[in-house]
Formats: sequence, structure tokens, C-alpha cells
Amino acid sequence: MSETSPHQIGLLGLGNLMRTDDAVGMLTLRKLTEDGRLPDEIRVIEGGTLGLDPLHSVRDISHLLVLDAVDTGIAPGTLLRFEGQEVDDLPVSKSVHLLGFSDLMGALRLMDAAPAEVVLLGVQPASTGWGTALTSEVDLALQTLMQSALAQLTQWIVEVSALTAPAQDHRVLENVTQRSPCV
Repeated sequence: MSETSPHQIGLLGLGNLMRTDDAVGMLTLRKLTEDGRLPDEIRVIEGGTLGLDPLHSVRDISHLLVLDAVDTGIAPGTLLRFEGQEVDDLPVSKSVHLLGFSDLMGALRLMDAAPAEVVLLGVQPASTGWGTALTSEVDLALQTLMQSALAQLTQWIVEVSALTAPAQDHRVLENVTQRSPCV
């Protein structure tokens, strides 16, 4: 990964637009890109249900935020956050995706190209049956998911900017302060 890359932070939307609440990741990604609040520094990746297809888009990213429906059996519409080891420990369950997110991360690790930081923001679905509209519970959670995503991305932008900012040349400052005063 290049430290000068303008796209060190990625936003990956996952989900099936034809399976009700499973679409929440993709719909949130689209809303964020359409409403103009998404910072220009972010690489937007529509992962859909395509399994390993996003592999090359994610490869040079240092920070990856994933948006998806995550079924943990809790109340529908509940916002969930997983990071670090929690992402790796997510159980692989029945999925409407061709391959799951864990398969994508496993392939990236095998290639020694996994992002240094991964956060998954998800919403507990009420239904993943056939349909093109979110259930009311998940639709209500959409704005909170968008706000949480923007907050995480903003935090990472600040972190990446601090890491890639050129160091000041303190010698120049020292030389200026060591000059004798003008008379």
C-alpha cells in the first residue's frame, strides 16, 4: 500500500437489494454517496453479494468500514459495531451472499493485503425475505447507521492525515530563533 495513495480509507457496502433488510448496507452506501456528505478521500466500494469481487478494490486500503445487515438474533433495527478481533470472530451463517465477508477478509490475509483496521457497522434485520423495501425497524435505523459511518470515517481521516502529514523542519525554526535581534 502506498502511503501517498489518496484512497487509504474504504467504505464497503454489502447486501442484496432484492432481499428486504439485507439491502441496508448497499442502501446506506448509496444514500451517503448521493447526499454529498461523504468525504472525497473515501473509496466507495459496492460489494453487493459478489463475494470476492471487491478483492482488488479493497487491496490497497488501510482502513475499511463495512456496512451490512448482521443477524445476531437481537431486536430488529439494532445497530451493531464490530472491530478488530470481533470482526474475525463473526460466525459464518446462512447468507444470501455468494461468499461472505469473512471469506473476503480471509483471502486478503492470505495475500498479505488485509486492511490494518476494519470496522463493521451492521443492523439487525427483521426480514431477509424477497422484497425491495426495508422493514420499518431497519428503515428507522438507517439514519443512525449513516451518522455512525460518517463519524467513523471522519475519525479515520484525521488519523490518516496525521500519519501522512509532512514533518516540520524544526531546524529552520531553530535558526530563526537563534538570530540576533534587529537593531
